[in-house]
Amino acid sequence: MDKLCLTMRDIGVLFINEEIERLVEPFSSTFARRYIPDYTIGEGNCSSWIGAKVYWKWIENSFKVVSTKYNNNNIPDEYIILSSLPGAYTNEAPFFFTLQAFARALARKGTIIFTDTVSFLLPNNRAVLLLGYQHSGKSTLTAIAASQGLIPLSTENTLIDANTLRIVGGTSILVYDPEIKKLYNIDLPVHEKTRHGYHVVDLNKLYPSRIDLLRKGVEIQSIYVLHCSFRSMGSDKKKIKGRKIRKTLWYFATSLIKGMDYYEPSPLDIPFKGEAAENIYKTLTGFHERYENNIYEIFGRHDSVFKQIIKENT
Repeated sequence: MDKLCLTMRDIGVLFINEEIERLVEPFSSTFARRYIPDYTIGEGNCSSWIGAKVYWKWIENSFKVVSTKYNNNNIPDEYIILSSLPGAYTNEAPFFFTLQAFARALARKGTIIFTDTVSFLLPNNRAVLLLGYQHSGKSTLTAIAASQGLIPLSTENTLIDANTLRIVGGTSILVYDPEIKKLYNIDLPVHEKTRHGYHVVDLNKLYPSRIDLLRKGVEIQSIYVLHCSFRSMGSDKKKIKGRKIRKTLWYFATSLIKGMDYYEPSPLDIPFKGEAAENIYKTLTGFHERYENNIYEIFGRHDSVFKQIIKENT
């Protein structure tokens, strides 16, 4: 085997190398699935459209992108990389590079990866999309939702269809601080633990229906930008208006492609033009028009914020 295909939403990233079978285990890992949204792994050529070809050359204890070629009109992007075997805590850059390559390939075909986002299913079969920077409460709110029987749809990165504005995929691994279990009465199975003791939940094991829901697409009811902290009391929100709607969403929709989501030694600064840019603009325009009365910043303690979100959306 000299080719390995990762497929997401019928779009493939094809790795090419004479020892490519060495990549099967790393890309099957929990760590990879924590950051790369729902994907499948197949040996040989992709059966779907190839959005990117990655020529992988082995080098010890390093990662470097030595060549890039960005295309349009159904021609795959091409990358040449030098890298050692990817792995959590040892060489994480190839996973994030793959995520960045996927972000551009997907955007070219009308699926946008919103990073730093989580989402969960409401009882009315619509979804709440939560955006937030690091330590803003995304994982904690997702754990609270899951512990109350609501199905999380995404945990780190969320796939949005540019035409329907529905959630059509997302990362399936929830990682959260076990300290919140007693604080917020959370009862979830622990499938793994990280090196630092964080609890890991595989959502596809816990919720077998999750993939089918995403395959059909889930309509978003409301969007919130989170600002939660353990020292806060209660919750409060403020509507996002006018130009600030697109300005706020811009970061989450373009961060991966533009390399604002850091990995070592440095992420690619991918050109923002052509089909990818057109589909991102379409998505931001659609969100602005559809959700101008349902997009908020929300502040407070995690459990109070969760209760307010549920009350307002059910």
